[in-house]
Order: sequence, then C-alpha cells, then structure tokens
Amino acid sequence: MGHYIQSDLDSQQKKLSRQDYDLRVTNLARFILRKIPYSKASLMDIGAGNGLVLRFFKRKGFAVSGMELSSGLCEEMTKNPRMKGINIFQGNISQKTGNEEYDVVMASDVIEHIKDDRQALKNLFSFLKPGGVLVVTVPAHSHLFGKRDKLWGHYRRYDRNYLLKQLSTLNGNIVSMTYWNFVGYFTYFFYEKTLGKAVKENIRYSSSLSSRLFRGVFDFILRLEAFVGYVPWGLTLVAIIRKNK
Repeated sequence: MGHYIQSDLDSQQKKLSRQDYDLRVTNLARFILRKIPYSKASLMDIGAGNGLVLRFFKRKGFAVSGMELSSGLCEEMTKNPRMKGINIFQGNISQKTGNEEYDVVMASDVIEHIKDDRQALKNLFSFLKPGGVLVVTVPAHSHLFGKRDKLWGHYRRYDRNYLLKQLSTLNGNIVSMTYWNFVGYFTYFFYEKTLGKAVKENIRYSSSLSSRLFRGVFDFILRLEAFVGYVPWGLTLVAIIRKNK
C-alpha cells in the first residue's frame, strides 16, 4: 500500500477516533451485534483502526482487544482516554496467527486491502476458539470497483459467490451472509458510475445543516436495517462463520 494511501487512511481514522459516533461504523457495529450469538464474550477486532468498534462492543459488555497494522493508529488508540482498559497491539494479519483464544473475531473492511485474502482469512480463524464466530465485512459488488477503491488501496470488491468460495476453505460453517447499507449502494453507484467521481467522505464529519439532515435520514434507515437483520442488496457484505469444534 502506497505511502500516500496509508497516510490518507490514517488521517481519516484519527479523525474518527476522536468521535463517539460515526454514521457508518456505529451502524455497522449495531447490525453485527444483532447477528452474533453472544451477549457478552471475548472479542478481537482485527484492523481496529479508529477504535470505535472496540468502544461500541465494550459498552455492550464484551471483553475487547484490538490489533492494528498502523503503528501511528496503535499509538493514537493507546493515548486516547476513551480507550482506557482496552488492549491494543500492532500486527499484520497477513503474517500473524493466534492461539484460539477469542469467542468473536472481527475483520471489518480489512481483507480487501490484502492481496492473499485466503491466507488472511485462515490467520483470522486461528484467533478463534472452537465454536467461536468470525465476522467479516467487505465492500460488495465487483462492478462498483472504482476511484474510491483505488484511493483506499483495495485489491478488489467482493461478489457474493467469490466471498463464499474464499470462506469455504475455512474449517467452519457459514452462519449467515447478508448485504448491508441498501441506500448506500445507489449513492455509491451514482457517484462512481454515473458521475465518475469518488464518493466524498466529508458528509460524515461536516457540521453543516444539509450534512446533519443527511446523516439523520441515513441513520434512521440503517437502524431499520439492524432491526430487520437483512437486506437483499447493499454496499457491504457481512458474513458470520462459526469455527468447528
């Protein structure tokens, strides 16, 4: 991953680390919470980035830990008073393996950044206890691959069948696979394929009235998705895989 791309990603993540809520991250975490078969458990977030997912699940009673590739983001999370009591360490999931110690392992928007995603999935699975669940989220639909994917260093977007093929190599059973962010798909398609422009991120942070109204409407829709637990089409694929005992 190029220096420019990595520094740009780190800048975005540092901005999010100073918040307690993000339209996308918080709602995706809420959606996942309703899908996993635990109310309280040990949880490892691989690619912890801004720490928002860790803080969300800690508030829900999970014993959380995080691993992050970027040393700068690890330092940012360690210094953040909101992250007090959360164990953070640096590691590369392409190379690092675990000791079957967690009930839940999460990799949200991680494996699309890795050339050998199949090996990364095997490494993720090594952190899971037998009977535990792996949660993987990825950008959906290869036909959407465009400017934003290249900007963020994605090797690919995932069609459902391709993700199923990669997950089938694991020693486990797929509990569920569903799309998430129905409206986001059409927004993304409009920008990337109609206008030929990358989707702008500043609407997630801007304090303008129009941005706040946009976030309010999207937040309501994404909360409905979490309540239903399924959408037939969306911008993200969410897969839950249980490790065999």
